[in-house]
Amino acid sequence: KLLWQQLGLQTASFVTIDKHSDWSAIIESFGRVVVKPVNEGSSIGMSLAADAEELKQAYEKARDYDSTILAERYIAGDEFTVPILQQIALPAIQLQTDREFYDFDAKYVASDTRYICPVGLSDDELDELNGLALSAFNSLGCEGWGRVDFMRDRNGEFYLLEVNTIPGMTDHSLVPMAARQAGISFEDLLLQILFAKGIN
Repeated sequence: KLLWQQLGLQTASFVTIDKHSDWSAIIESFGRVVVKPVNEGSSIGMSLAADAEELKQAYEKARDYDSTILAERYIAGDEFTVPILQQIALPAIQLQTDREFYDFDAKYVASDTRYICPVGLSDDELDELNGLALSAFNSLGCEGWGRVDFMRDRNGEFYLLEVNTIPGMTDHSLVPMAARQAGISFEDLLLQILFAKGIN
């Protein structure tokens, strides 16, 4: 995220927190925040916090999973993900849940999570989203395949959340879903990933 900021790629404001952090000052500065352990995946250990006490509790929860904890300004809006395969942005997917955010339960437990592909964006908006995804992916030195996650706020601005370099690869995961939309079978997708790594 620091690198993206230096490159002018838009990402939510954030701060790393520890037990000595001023919870009230963080809430005053950022408003509602998402608290997340830096090195976890699948939204494990993540919480929302709207006041100082909630922030302290969210930090303590996240500390069970990692020693480095991030508090990131909460962006109300729509969540998107863009899978990348060999320097090509596959069709974007919009993620919709009735929960407060796309958390572990929304990903793996709930039956009402909705995945929209193709998404209802204009060509210009898709070009912007895909361009940001590739820029973010390449800026971190990523190769082959991965996935870039975004929030889009109520004003239509895209904000980078993270790059997932080891996204789920079951036949119902997001990368295979986007590949199917692009006419790539699960088997061909696996072969392209292997070939991209020089495995014949």
